[in-house]
Amino acid sequence: MNRIRRALRKMFQRVTNLVPRSLRKQLILNWLSAEKNSPPRDAIPWLLEVYDAATFEIDQASTRWGGGVHIKHQLMDGIHSFFYERIPDNSRVLDLGCGIGAVAEAIASHSNAEVLGVDMNADSINFAKGRYKHPKLRFICGNVFTDLPQNETFDVIVLSSVLEHLEKRSTFLKSLARTFRPKKFLIRVPTFDQHHFKALKRELGLFAFVDPTHVLEYSPEIFTAEMREANLKIAHLEIRWGDIWAECFPSE
Repeated sequence: MNRIRRALRKMFQRVTNLVPRSLRKQLILNWLSAEKNSPPRDAIPWLLEVYDAATFEIDQASTRWGGGVHIKHQLMDGIHSFFYERIPDNSRVLDLGCGIGAVAEAIASHSNAEVLGVDMNADSINFAKGRYKHPKLRFICGNVFTDLPQNETFDVIVLSSVLEHLEKRSTFLKSLARTFRPKKFLIRVPTFDQHHFKALKRELGLFAFVDPTHVLEYSPEIFTAEMREANLKIAHLEIRWGDIWAECFPSE
């Protein structure tokens, strides 16, 4: 069945590509405007599904634009500097859930730090190893719960867009603090109120988070309570680009 769907999708794309883009746009607009005749609670779920599909395609195109690295890494002010400006000299940094390694590379390039990036996605790690060659940067493919090096210590642990994917986050943070004895954590997580569409989805009984692998999205109050439960003291917290960015220190 999936093979049939893929074949139909490719055939549809080939046919669509024969239609001028201006005409395609007008057809899509007419298609969407037809929902004006539907009751709002019927129209909105379908329109949100179309919106999510368009957002996905924008992200795919943005990654192609950046040569495999989402163009947001160039356009979003502070997406890297928040981390590397908070890395003390001669630190050893553990970047968990490093993805394709863009943040880890920025830290290695802008601070005098040794950086280890860990991610469970083999394709992402292979991309990172092929793309980034800084002498103080290395990557390993592994699970952040079971495959971390137990014979190393780290001064800073980076968790950028990671915690929202995990269950038992406070227990996980306590375990990291106990195992590696870091001096600080640098954390980035998404907020729920990035866009009112999330509230619309929740009201309609739909999955409301921006990513299907998210188990929660934060508010400052939820984040503060979670850090307290993890025995981490928040030294700095700000909302930037709709995300929470925080610098936290173990309180024990």
